[in-house]
Amino acid sequence: MDLITLIGIFFVSALVLTVIEKLAFKMPNLSITFLRNFVGIWFIFSGVVKAIDPSGTAIKMEEYFEIFEKYAPSLNFLWTFSAEHALAVSIFMIILEIYLGIALLLGTWKKLTVWLLLILIAFFTFLTGFSAKTGKVTDCGCFGDFLKLAPIQSFYKDLFLSALILVLLFGQKSIKELFGKIPNRALLGLLTIAAIAFTYRNVHFEPIKDFRPYLVGTSIPDCLKLPPNAKPYKYENTFIYKNNQSGEVKEFKGTWPQDLDNWTFVDRKDVMIQKGDDPKCKDFAIRDANGSDYSSSFFEEEAYIFFIIIPELKKVNDAGFEKVKVVAEAAEQDGQYAFILTGSLIDDVKKYETEKGAAFEVYNTDATPLKTIMRANPGLLILKKGVIVGKYHYNELGSYADLKKSVLK
Repeated sequence: MDLITLIGIFFVSALVLTVIEKLAFKMPNLSITFLRNFVGIWFIFSGVVKAIDPSGTAIKMEEYFEIFEKYAPSLNFLWTFSAEHALAVSIFMIILEIYLGIALLLGTWKKLTVWLLLILIAFFTFLTGFSAKTGKVTDCGCFGDFLKLAPIQSFYKDLFLSALILVLLFGQKSIKELFGKIPNRALLGLLTIAAIAFTYRNVHFEPIKDFRPYLVGTSIPDCLKLPPNAKPYKYENTFIYKNNQSGEVKEFKGTWPQDLDNWTFVDRKDVMIQKGDDPKCKDFAIRDANGSDYSSSFFEEEAYIFFIIIPELKKVNDAGFEKVKVVAEAAEQDGQYAFILTGSLIDDVKKYETEKGAAFEVYNTDATPLKTIMRANPGLLILKKGVIVGKYHYNELGSYADLKKSVLK
């Protein structure tokens, strides 16, 4: 699905609601009613797809805060605090987005709701504008992993929404409550509680719907390859030479001096003029402590491989590790293989597992794909010939006997 198709779905949904409200509730201003429904549906959908994977939104927000440290070092205390509490910031933002969308649809506290929407979209517009200008964050996470948008697309989207919310601000007198004050507020409260419960469920378990590239059934070796119709990266090469006689320094785009003997090479600049496509499972590799790549060996293995995933050792849940360790040890006793896959230093992880009474071989993978594969720290990933046959948050992990019945077929 692309952004235009999604906007079309919002448009049709808002149109249907507007017709129903006109017939059932005699809404006086159809244009404001339509805009209210359109913006409300947009914010609810945007919030819900992020609520499916709040940890993914937190990773994106943490990326923003870390970059802000370089651009505004005088506020480092704020960026550091925000990065350390990125999950709490993300949960608050997600719930607020859903709450405001529901409140707008119901027409509850219309003045406060529209002003808060304007403040929220101003914040989003700043983030997406920053991404579009600097290219530092290539995906704002506006729709989670459901739909990836280029930074400039996200920025224009937020400008569009800002304009619609400004129209609602000036036309708020035409916004009427659907069911009356008490029913509206009761319904808003119940739906907000449901949104909070749903969001927290997806924090403490793997997301209820997986939009990530590493979903169950994915062949990682295939996912590491580019599709046949992939768009290539294109660069403009500029060569800088100094003339041996005159001392002139000159740039040559895409070529070099014809009388090359009279020039000395100084530097080269490569500017990307077209961003190409990347493999969906970019940067995934299984390496030992020396950096040797063992990925192909694991992908060719006929037996089931149980990987204990630890993206960051400093954030590992000790009780969760104990649960995953018990299952992995039972798998080894049953003739399967078990390893630790981490984004941290191998020696540090070996020291940690020794303290916890474990003795698995430890391999490295970049922390970014590990965080994409598994929102838990730790989690359990089960592979067979490079295909993901199961992945589990430590909170939803049963016994090895259960896994043997349901997964190891």
